Amino acid sequence: MVRERLAPRIEKKPGPTYRRFFGGALAVVVAGLLLQTTTVPAVEGPSSKAKLLMGAATADITPELPAALTGFQTVRIARTIQSPLTANVLALESRQGERTVDQAILVSCDLCVIRPGIQEEFRKHVAVRLPGFDVGKLFLAATHTHSAPVLKQDQYDEEQYGDATQPKDYLPFLYDRMAEAVVRAWDGRSPGAVAWGLGHAVVGHNRRVVYADGHAQMLGKTNDPKFRHVEGYEDHAVDVLGFYDDQRQLKAAAISLAGTAQMSQGEGVVSADFWHDARERLRQRYGKGLCVLGFSAPAGDQCPHLSYRKKGEARMDRLRGLSRTQELGRRIAEAFFDVADVMAKDVRTDVPLVHLVRQVDLPQQIITEAEYAIARKVCADVDAKNERKGWDTWVRRLYGGVCQRYVAQQQGDRSYRLEMHVLRLGDVAIATNPFELYVDYGVQIQARSPADQTFLIQLASPLDDAYYVPTPRAVAAGRFSEKVMDNYSATVMTNIVGPEGPQVLVDRTVETIAALWRAPPGPSAAPSR
Repeated sequence: MVRERLAPRIEKKPGPTYRRFFGGALAVVVAGLLLQTTTVPAVEGPSSKAKLLMGAATADITPELPAALTGFQTVRIARTIQSPLTANVLALESRQGERTVDQAILVSCDLCVIRPGIQEEFRKHVAVRLPGFDVGKLFLAATHTHSAPVLKQDQYDEEQYGDATQPKDYLPFLYDRMAEAVVRAWDGRSPGAVAWGLGHAVVGHNRRVVYADGHAQMLGKTNDPKFRHVEGYEDHAVDVLGFYDDQRQLKAAAISLAGTAQMSQGEGVVSADFWHDARERLRQRYGKGLCVLGFSAPAGDQCPHLSYRKKGEARMDRLRGLSRTQELGRRIAEAFFDVADVMAKDVRTDVPLVHLVRQVDLPQQIITEAEYAIARKVCADVDAKNERKGWDTWVRRLYGGVCQRYVAQQQGDRSYRLEMHVLRLGDVAIATNPFELYVDYGVQIQARSPADQTFLIQLASPLDDAYYVPTPRAVAAGRFSEKVMDNYSATVMTNIVGPEGPQVLVDRTVETIAALWRAPPGPSAAPSR
């Protein structure tokens, strides 16, 4: 495995804790990181004449009812299935004759997040059934539905699960179902073709509301005289990949857009959210066997919930006879339909496929002594209660994480390691990150990428908890306090990586993509991981 580190780890020894020291020290570290990331090791060029093989499969990963749901401050017990949860798998291989050039397996999961350890455990689970495939080139990505099962036994207080399916019991079921689909997709790969296109659909909206005093609040009220504007840009692009068999029949579609599937959050039902509705519409046109992989592009500050025009949007939904998730699914499907006939004019079989896997260290968000004191007090207050209720467990976990990271930082651990996948498929670049990455960073990658089209996937391939990665503008719009929702998504409570880290991520992503485009086409061995 090629491991690319941006800087050596800082020697572990205690040091001062004040912001003025860390500010200067961090500036030096970041400057060093950027100096070290001006080049990327050379990559051998992909063959322009490699034959593409593809396979696809879908697995039902809907839990047995009742099910404990994640994605909210408290556990919810679902006794109804609004729509099934699925894992959708795309297997790709490029060959020159009988020689494999490169390979990839992408898995889109109707889950909230891929919790730490799950991808690694799944790779081990499926490896014995995939001889000849490097499982390090398989990655999982979550759609971020907030109506999916809890995946960590200690995510909430265990007694709150009641008679629901336990997370420890759901995981073996999940692994078995996903493995079955992965094996079917890989074993079923056959000569195919690919096309790509770009459309648009209004699905996500900036969810950070800014007020007259400059502070911002996630999903804050806008019918307020002090409301001034939403904080950032909204990205409505829809990136599309279509995969065809040798008869030019569409067999799989991969769709990425800046919108997390959380329209049904808070409801006590199992739901794949708008991706289910989009898949149903696509299958009505292309057949029930169509495999649809839904991905979220960077959308840390963007979600499907409305901040304004709520009544007008609701009226249009009623006139169409659609629920909100059905309407969003309709928009995604219509964007695909709009693109499909156009991209069908340029379907290709002899496209280069190169799949690189990089492990990158980013600088952590430095926690000050004052922030540590706040976190310790909140944890102590929760611990002093005779009985935890409401948000207590969720709050204790988040503020406890701040305390743990502070202690680790005092011992010299100030980096965050991530796994990043970067692929070239024809003229398209595909790049992953594990975060809820703010839209601005996705825009930066899109703008600087040399590829004709750049397909970004967040909430993918995590090695550890990832959470939000905000912009400096968002961080400046509030502060960390004992109130859990103060500037939520832009404080140390949910930012393991601060605003310095994503610039390194952007640079490294763009550099890795550029290396794939600089390499001249020609015969090559499969790139090493």
